Amino acid sequence: MSNPTEKGNGNRREEILEKSRRSNNDEGIEYAVNKGIKLGNYYTEAIGTPLILLCIFTGQMLTVYALFALYGANCFGDFLAKYRYFKQKRYMMGTIIFGVLFGGYFAFLFVRDTGVLQGWWG
Repeated sequence: MSNPTEKGNGNRREEILEKSRRSNNDEGIEYAVNKGIKLGNYYTEAIGTPLILLCIFTGQMLTVYALFALYGANCFGDFLAKYRYFKQKRYMMGTIIFGVLFGGYFAFLFVRDTGVLQGWWG
């Protein structure tokens, strides 16, 4: 005994499987890449925080600014990717905030190290 809805579902299932095969999108690779990105962010924060504290306690503020610039660039890229995909305001705000922070720290280091505007700060 054959149910017509089962036959329709079988065709639909075959359509979905065929569409998935044509897309050339390997979900295993996608999962591994996403997992790697999450682990990379975790280790960046796990190593960056003690380095920042160490530099603050030893008085190496330029190194702290450089670490802030790297952390800001990491967060900027993360929020930008999420904003491009989800199109939500919170990700747009994160992109703007971390873009300004990253750009500011980077510009400060660049200006200070190259000697541009030397008379303004020593």
